[in-house]
Amino acid sequence: MVIEGENIRSRLISSRETARLMGLPDSYELPDRYNEAYHLTGDGVAVPVVRYIAKHLFEKLLSAKESVESGADSE
Repeated sequence: MVIEGENIRSRLISSRETARLMGLPDSYELPDRYNEAYHLTGDGVAVPVVRYIAKHLFEKLLSAKESVESGADSE
C-alpha cells in the first residue's frame, strides 16, 4: 500500500520483492523483464519453508522410521 496524504493506493510487488519472499539472495540475477522474473519466482518454492519442514518433519520421520527398523532387526 502506498499512502500519500489522503490518497491510498496499491502497487505491484517488484520482481526483487518476490525473489526475497522466495528466499533468494539479492545477488541472485533475475531476468530483466518483469513478467519473466515474476513467473520465475512464482513457480519456485520458498527455500526457508522447505528447510523448516525438512528439519522439523521429514528428518524426524526418517529418524523414527530408522529407529523402528533397527529395533525390528534386533528381534
